[in-house]
Amino acid sequence: MGLVLFVFASVAAAIPLVSNVLSDAQTPPSEPFAFDAATSRPNIVWVISDELQYPLAFTKDGQARPELPNLAALQKQSTTYTRAYSAANYTDYAVPSQLTGISDAASQGNDRMEKVRAGLGIIPGLSNEYSVVTESPIYHFECNDANCASVGSDASQSVFSRYLGFAADTAAIAGKTALAEPFSNLFPSLDGKWKDFWSGGDEFGNDADADSVSKAISGIQQARSAYPDAPVFALWHTIRTHAPWAVDRQGLPIYPARLPVVEGAHMVGSDKAGKYSTPQLQSLERRLYAASAIDFDRQLGELVAELKAEGTFDDTMIVVTADHGATIPITQDRRYGDTLSERWSQVAHVPLMIKGPGQQTPEVVTAVRSTGQIAQTVMESAGATPGSDLTLSPDLSQDLASPPVFSTVAGGVMTPWVYSGVKEVDPWTADDLTPVNPDYPFAIGIDPSLLGAAAPSGYAAAPDITIAPLPGESDQQLLVLTRDPATCTGDVGLVTSGDTVIGSALWERTTASGSVDTRGWAIVPKSDPTTYRVLCPTS
Repeated sequence: MGLVLFVFASVAAAIPLVSNVLSDAQTPPSEPFAFDAATSRPNIVWVISDELQYPLAFTKDGQARPELPNLAALQKQSTTYTRAYSAANYTDYAVPSQLTGISDAASQGNDRMEKVRAGLGIIPGLSNEYSVVTESPIYHFECNDANCASVGSDASQSVFSRYLGFAADTAAIAGKTALAEPFSNLFPSLDGKWKDFWSGGDEFGNDADADSVSKAISGIQQARSAYPDAPVFALWHTIRTHAPWAVDRQGLPIYPARLPVVEGAHMVGSDKAGKYSTPQLQSLERRLYAASAIDFDRQLGELVAELKAEGTFDDTMIVVTADHGATIPITQDRRYGDTLSERWSQVAHVPLMIKGPGQQTPEVVTAVRSTGQIAQTVMESAGATPGSDLTLSPDLSQDLASPPVFSTVAGGVMTPWVYSGVKEVDPWTADDLTPVNPDYPFAIGIDPSLLGAAAPSGYAAAPDITIAPLPGESDQQLLVLTRDPATCTGDVGLVTSGDTVIGSALWERTTASGSVDTRGWAIVPKSDPTTYRVLCPTS
């Protein structure tokens, strides 16, 4: 019966996907834009950093974090919107809403949002006057004339390659919907995606390129070379800040960016549902999240340096924002938050900074804004007016008619949350942003004076603990620890190499979702794996 269901599900899944392959396009046609002939059109660079929450990028007083020096430098010539909110908590709702000028996705209804999710909003219309560059793990734009440089698009794939992708997508949908556990677990999650399900398992990790700024720069250079007199519109959608957060502060992978990280653990330090059972494990994941943001900032710096080198920076409009944020949760999914306060401050609240063409001095806007207002702001800068089929939210200089709406998505159902002045909490500690000892950035819950010293009294080597190092390019090593439930007390132990303390062992507790407290985690300076030992408190 399972095989029969799989076959029927495959046929059902094939119908919408084969039309995508045959049409060779993601973006449906729209009415042409009207362009003001008197407007001198600036270059536009729109940067979307996936899952980058506001409090990680900015302090409470609206200043870019010192750990993000390139963002801080750009802020000196930009307008910072300190209370900007996303339209939704999933990328394939949030990004198309942003590009289509939608501030309330739930009010659009499912039929409308299905069309929005299949398109790229204002980008196709802008291509009549702009050379378009798109660099994104899941969005692409293909145009019919040569005045377009779509980097990383399906245009570079053969028809055969597209059909292979189509077959893989069909299998993903069929396997996930037709088969029972544990067989359905072999297939990626369908939430938040409509194609390329296998790219990154159930998220964007694995195959998706998170170090993608060079591709965006290459696309801009290509457009400049082919059409030196045409303005450039570039969309750089980077997933460096999207989970799984897997790099160190130099941007080198500590462990393979895959989900689940190991069997039964969705993320580092979490159970299989992505939830964290101790504050120390939450801190471990925040430090990985911060390292990803630092590497995004490095890539942003490369992009700005390229614009300055080609002499176009001053007259370019640069938008830096996120699709939505994420939390390090205890009871909920990271895209929901444990409380309404977390939902607004860490998931819905996103960075938004815009350097206008020719802008030299910084400005700050503290009024509530939606990322759905970016599109109209870009249109006005480009001197463009959309057709009657595209209604945009007012630009960022104006208030919305009502408070912003943030929609949480589950199973295709959008649940709207209307902003009403919810208290917002900054979850970041100084140690999580900048560890006390940079040589041991993931040592958590232990006295820093122990690091690099001989193992102290009060600890003893624990028997029967399995230590599994995960491979990576970083000089930091992720260790997955397994113990007998009776071994070790408390949440924190020590990790040594030889007789020297090199980090902390952080143990999980039993959680409501069923994790058993036999697993632990450590990220320590890389050494000979045979020398690693775990020490537990003796009292």
